[in-house]
Amino acid sequence: MSSVLLVEPWFAGSHQRWAEGYRRVSAHDVSIVSLSEGPWRWRLRAGAVPLAADIGRFVSENGSPDVLLVSGLVDVAQLLGLARNHLDHSTPVVVFQHESQIVYPTQHGSVDQEAVLRNWMSWCAADVVLFNSAFHRQAVIDALPVFLYQLPEADQLFELDAVLNRFEVMPVGVDVPALAARSLGKPPVVVWPHRWENDKDPAAFLSALRRLRRNGGEVRLVLAGVEPVVVSSVRQSIIDEFGDWLLAVGPFSRQRYLELLGRSDLVISCANHEFFGIAVVEAIGAGCVPVLPKGLAYPEIVPEPWHDDVLYERGSFGSAFQSAVENIDALTARTDGLAETMSRFSWAAVAPRLDERLAGLIAEPR
Repeated sequence: MSSVLLVEPWFAGSHQRWAEGYRRVSAHDVSIVSLSEGPWRWRLRAGAVPLAADIGRFVSENGSPDVLLVSGLVDVAQLLGLARNHLDHSTPVVVFQHESQIVYPTQHGSVDQEAVLRNWMSWCAADVVLFNSAFHRQAVIDALPVFLYQLPEADQLFELDAVLNRFEVMPVGVDVPALAARSLGKPPVVVWPHRWENDKDPAAFLSALRRLRRNGGEVRLVLAGVEPVVVSSVRQSIIDEFGDWLLAVGPFSRQRYLELLGRSDLVISCANHEFFGIAVVEAIGAGCVPVLPKGLAYPEIVPEPWHDDVLYERGSFGSAFQSAVENIDALTARTDGLAETMSRFSWAAVAPRLDERLAGLIAEPR
């Protein structure tokens, strides 16, 4: 058994579930140092300072770990510089990239250059960089040369090939809910499990609901997902306009959310951005039929035999949603067996893969 020190700069939401999930089921001895939920940009810019101090305290009490597994929301180069007196110089460093700023859509279409450079420095400092989907990895590979060429000087480009060779794919482990037995009622229950922010395009959901009502359709709604600091105007519009369709409005406890997933028939996404899709994996595993874009990470989540049934072409969410609502019985029958395929993202499947990768890295001569 090897010692793994997992560093999580943003210990909340899906990041917290990932860290705690891996610690719970890993064959290695996994310890966590973390910072609480806070402004993510500040974690990326300056989280290395308190995290390095925490690493120092950990090492003084437990000795140097065999490997450092760092969630990507911190400048890893900065972190290693600050922690250099605590860690063995040969300790391998693995970065797990939940998100990457170079391909994260902003409201004005431009990237946060400082945030991208923090990611780049992390990748330069790491031995291995794990992306949560092949889509995520390829998006960064495509964008990174363009970004580096646009810098004032070309003095970063010599490192590009070496960095790209460190990029690998490792899915997020998910606590996939048990498949819920359900008898389809009418109208179907639709769950929105995403953040209420622009990159998930909730406005497209509102538009589709209005279209459905105009055409005489009806659903019941479970509105979950994390609310932004300023309450989403789209979310409030859905509540105001479709109050007679509302089954439940979050936030929910974990137990309550899983209960609602077990009662839901459809899980939908209108996202313009999705690196993985934990909430969608959970919902499909619980038995919800998905209605998802034919792009982003979704074709990796849904096995190819079901692509034509549940993935829609960009710009056609409204018609795909209405068709799913109107044909829910047939769609449920055609997607029989899909829920069980989500087991490949369960911690029982993912943790041994991550364990093996870390063990191999530890065993490599350095």
